[in-house]
Amino acid sequence: MPTLYSWLFQRILEPVWEERVRRRSTLRHERFLNDSQWLPKEQILEYQWSELKRLLDHANHECSYWKKVFAELGLSPGDIDNLEQFRRLPITTKTTIRENYDDMIARSWKGKTWRKSTGGSTGEPLHFEYTPESSEWRQATTRRGYAWAGARSGIRQAYIWGISLEKEPLFKRAKQALHHLLLRHKYFNSFNCDHQAMQRCRKKLQRFKPEVIIGYTNPLYRFSRFLNSRKKHAGIHPASVITAAEALFEHQRREIESAFDAPVFHSYGSREFMLIAMECEHHEGLHISAENLLVEILREDGSPAAPGEEGRVVITDLHNYGMPFIRYEIGDMAVLAEQPCSCGRGLPLLKQVTGRILDMISTPDGRQIPGEYFPHLMKDFRNIQHFQVIQNNRDSLIIKLVAPEGLPDSELDKLKAHVRKIMGEECRITYDLVDEIPLTRTGKHRVTISRLNS
Repeated sequence: MPTLYSWLFQRILEPVWEERVRRRSTLRHERFLNDSQWLPKEQILEYQWSELKRLLDHANHECSYWKKVFAELGLSPGDIDNLEQFRRLPITTKTTIRENYDDMIARSWKGKTWRKSTGGSTGEPLHFEYTPESSEWRQATTRRGYAWAGARSGIRQAYIWGISLEKEPLFKRAKQALHHLLLRHKYFNSFNCDHQAMQRCRKKLQRFKPEVIIGYTNPLYRFSRFLNSRKKHAGIHPASVITAAEALFEHQRREIESAFDAPVFHSYGSREFMLIAMECEHHEGLHISAENLLVEILREDGSPAAPGEEGRVVITDLHNYGMPFIRYEIGDMAVLAEQPCSCGRGLPLLKQVTGRILDMISTPDGRQIPGEYFPHLMKDFRNIQHFQVIQNNRDSLIIKLVAPEGLPDSELDKLKAHVRKIMGEECRITYDLVDEIPLTRTGKHRVTISRLNS
């Protein structure tokens, strides 16, 4: 049941601020999305196609890079009548953007866009530009998706999130604090996950009593293990938990649900696009934000992967007219669902996001080991609180282990046997017991790091 404050916030405070004071379209887009999600899939895809055609026409007229691409292919946007023809356009990579940055910005938007950067967890940050209208679409799709987990405006939400480490000016900090107070959001720094920090987080959450907890997957998982080992979660009873920013494995879902006695809703997003896909209350996959994004799952040869088949994630942002992202390879692997969700929404469905392309580990005999193998293995070793697998060359592997209470020889021998079996006898494997494993600059933890293709 909504509280009086959340009712007033949703019905009066927020609409006045967003629509009359700031004159933003976020709430209007959200209302459209709340209706369109229930349309048949065919109608959603018709809308998506019409938005794509508008974007392609704009890119051809406004962006010298895309004008050149169309000319070299002997195409015009009007020639593209189906997805097969659309796939004639080249894949856009981070390197493409870095090498053609100015030419990819729309002529009429130069100097008017907003700028953002990715965290650079794969080695080098990516800078890009987008429009205020695109930001409003992103906010609207995120609001719709999070609402499936009950995270609506004006309710108490706790974020275990990557917080900027830079000292902000006093005015900006005060403005941000007031914004969070009105939204009823409280932030906890995911960069700091030591014992004392988790003790403080537990006590603050008990006082705050969040209705929804939202956080990076790995910090939430570590915090959940901390709670479950102590059996002290009194006072922390959210209605749901949203995991974000990192892959979610089934053993992590079980641990988090046990800690908070609440269902977990997994989300898939990125700095480039915000919410890409989100679980609904049926938890049968992740619904793609299809009114805002066109998501392709492709085989290595560029052909579309079949439902149930793992492929590379390639995304087109339908509403970023400032710097069109067309067929952008984000660096993730995912699987399309074979059946629609039983919730009745017409949105296309991802079965799962399986991980990052560069997180695959190679064996000396040429096999590819999915990065997710290692979390599934490590979950059975309770003394191991944290780990990271690093591959600098095909013939060797470094495995860093954080085990504050020590790792008995019998457990280490058991672990070595499992890894040896999967990697083969030719692989040199080094095990390093360390005190901590550094997070990325955005507060994420990379489970596996392959430097073979970097």
